[in-house]
Amino acid sequence: MSDLPKSQHRTELKIYDWYASQRQTPRQHLGASIIGHPCDRYLWLTFRWAAEDKFEGRILRLFDTGKREEARVFEELRAIGVEVHSEENGSQIDCRDETGHFGGSVDAIVRGLPESPKAWAVLEIKTHNTRSFADVKKRGVSDSKPQHFAQMQIYMSLLKLERALYFAVCKETDEIYTEWLHLDRDVAVRLSQRAKNIVVAKEPPDKISTDPAYYLCKMCPMYGQCHNRQTSSVNCRTCANVTQNCNGSWTCEHHNITVLGLKKQQEGCEEHLFIPQLIPYGRASDAGLGWIEYEHLDSGKTFRNGSAYYKSSELSISPAEVISDPFIAKLKTELKATITKVTKKPRKAVDLSSVSTFDDPIPF
Repeated sequence: MSDLPKSQHRTELKIYDWYASQRQTPRQHLGASIIGHPCDRYLWLTFRWAAEDKFEGRILRLFDTGKREEARVFEELRAIGVEVHSEENGSQIDCRDETGHFGGSVDAIVRGLPESPKAWAVLEIKTHNTRSFADVKKRGVSDSKPQHFAQMQIYMSLLKLERALYFAVCKETDEIYTEWLHLDRDVAVRLSQRAKNIVVAKEPPDKISTDPAYYLCKMCPMYGQCHNRQTSSVNCRTCANVTQNCNGSWTCEHHNITVLGLKKQQEGCEEHLFIPQLIPYGRASDAGLGWIEYEHLDSGKTFRNGSAYYKSSELSISPAEVISDPFIAKLKTELKATITKVTKKPRKAVDLSSVSTFDDPIPF
């Protein structure tokens, strides 16, 4: 008899790892699915890719379960005589506003629903746990799920449709709840204008709260950037040299690239310069060709963000105390060292007087 595997959870962990290994591409536009979020700063930071969305494998599998439910709903609707259009030229039906930077992809456009057989309508499918499902049944979409409500208002407005069907499925009981919604033009206009303000803003809007313990902040993916003095991710969208065009594309003024591709946007470059407000422990005080100078809010000392000084890749991984540390500054000035890693381990004193050259980056 062969020995049992050491871990009884090996198979599921492998599956979770497989999901986690799939490349998670950031959303290229400001999504209609989040425009109902209460915080403007969260929307701007998300649009600018200030932090990477890295979900564990189990959560990614959960997302996939929701996507798979869509095919089942399409089949059910067609079975009762509803005309369902879920694709256009082999892809999801996409809609954008005039900036090209705001919009989303609808689950489907349908006609022949019992509520209004002749009307075309947006179809939005959402899966819920038991508690969430009960709440949306009790209070309705607009009160229970304001972000879902806002999403459908934008889709109706962009697609010039007057109606939408919210199709909710309880994951634990398979119960269905549907709600018929009408376009509210005032709401759609207000949300569209909010999106435009976010898209064109050169710097992050104010926080919804300055209190780190505020309940909406505590559960927010951008908590580190807003309340924990965490520097943002390095990519083209967090760079001061990049601006958005009115057709959904981005331009790099430093490299004279008119349209930056998705891969290039994600990677950034060595000449990346942070939008000043994205360095939370520094106050911009001066700037020149290829650098921005900051006053450190703790030490009062100055430091520069630039490829010849503190690279953005260094600032993105370094806590405030590392950048204000005179030992680190001396290493960079005298040895041209590069910060490649930051750990919390205590360091031993180093006598720099005996060192003449240093070719390899120092992992701090």
